[in-house]
Amino acid sequence: MKEVFRLPPPPGPDRATPLPRLEPCNPTSVDRAAARSLWRWAAALQWPGRLPPITLGEGLVALENLDLREVGRPLRVLRDDTEPTGSWKDRGSSLLVSALAAGGVRRVVEDSSGNAALSLATYCRVAGIELTACVPASAPAVKKELIRRAGARIEEVSGPRERATERAVERSRREGLYHASHARQPLHALGAATAAFNIVEALGELPAMVIAPAGHGGLLAGLHVGFDACARGLGRPMPTLVGVQSALCAPLVRALDEQSESWEAWQWPGGSQADGVAIGRPARGSEILELTRRHAGRLVAADELAVDRALRLLWLAGLKVEPTSALPLAWLLSRPSLPDTGQVVAVLSGSGVRAGHQLFSPG
Repeated sequence: MKEVFRLPPPPGPDRATPLPRLEPCNPTSVDRAAARSLWRWAAALQWPGRLPPITLGEGLVALENLDLREVGRPLRVLRDDTEPTGSWKDRGSSLLVSALAAGGVRRVVEDSSGNAALSLATYCRVAGIELTACVPASAPAVKKELIRRAGARIEEVSGPRERATERAVERSRREGLYHASHARQPLHALGAATAAFNIVEALGELPAMVIAPAGHGGLLAGLHVGFDACARGLGRPMPTLVGVQSALCAPLVRALDEQSESWEAWQWPGGSQADGVAIGRPARGSEILELTRRHAGRLVAADELAVDRALRLLWLAGLKVEPTSALPLAWLLSRPSLPDTGQVVAVLSGSGVRAGHQLFSPG
C-alpha cells in the first residue's frame, strides 16, 4: 500500500496520528460514470487500485437547499445523515476497514457508544472482521442494542467515557486486537476529506464557508485536508471552515480564544443535547487548533437554547437529524457575520431516528 494507506501502530488513549496532506485535486472533473460512492475519488485519496474497497455506497450524498428566514440567507446542507448507517462515520469506516482487510487484520477493538461503533461494526461485518466495542455502561440501551445487532461484541465499561478508551487500549495490548479507533486513526478522519470532494463536485466550485460539528475533531480535520487539496487543485482560496461545539463542552473554542493548548484540562460538566461532540479531551485537539490557525478557520460554540431551536427548525423542514447535527444551524441562528458572496454549507453529520424516540414532536 502507498504510505497514506499504511496502517500505523495502534494509537495510545491520548493521541491521534495527524492526517497526511493530499495531492492537489479537482473533484469537478470526475467522470460522472465513476463509482457512486466515495471511491469515485480513489485517485485523490491515493488509494492503490489493486486493493478492493469495502463499500456500502457511502460518501456521495445530496447537497440540498435549505431556505429559512431565521438564517437570513439560503443555505446548503450536506446530507450525511442519509449515509448507509446514518452518519458521516461511514466515510471513515469504509477507508479504515478497507485498509484493515487489505492488511489481513481480522480482530479489532473500538471505543464508542454511538455512530462510530455502529458504522464500524457494520463495515467490519461486511469484511469478515470481528469487532469488540468498549462502550460506557451508561450509554442508552437502544444504542448498545443497535451496535450489537450490527455484529459487534459489546463490553460495557463503568465510569466516565475516557474509561472505555482506556479499556480498548488495554484489550488491544493484552489480546493483540488492533485498536481501530475512529477518534485516533488517520484513515478514519481522512474519510471526511471526501465530504469536501462531495461538496465541491455538487457545487462545481469551492464554497465560501462550511460549518460542521466539532468533537474529537475527525470530521473537521478531514474537511480541512480535503478542501486544502481542492483549493490547490482549482487554484482558488480555501473556504472558511467553522467548527461548532456545545457551549457546555467547548474545549477547542476556549483554547483558541485563550491562544493556548489548555483544552487538555477541560472537564465536561455534562447535560448537552449534542452528546456526539461532548468530548472533554479531543483526540485531535492540537491538530484542529493548528489547522484552524493555518487556514484562518473559526471555532465557535452554540448554547442549548439555540440547539433546541435549530433542531426544531430542521425537523419541521423534514430533516430528522440528531442534536449534534443541529449545531451548525444553531450557530447560524445567532446571526454571525457571513460572507457576502459564495455558498454557505452546513454538514448534517448524523441521523436522529436511532434515538429510540422522537427528538422533536410538532405537537
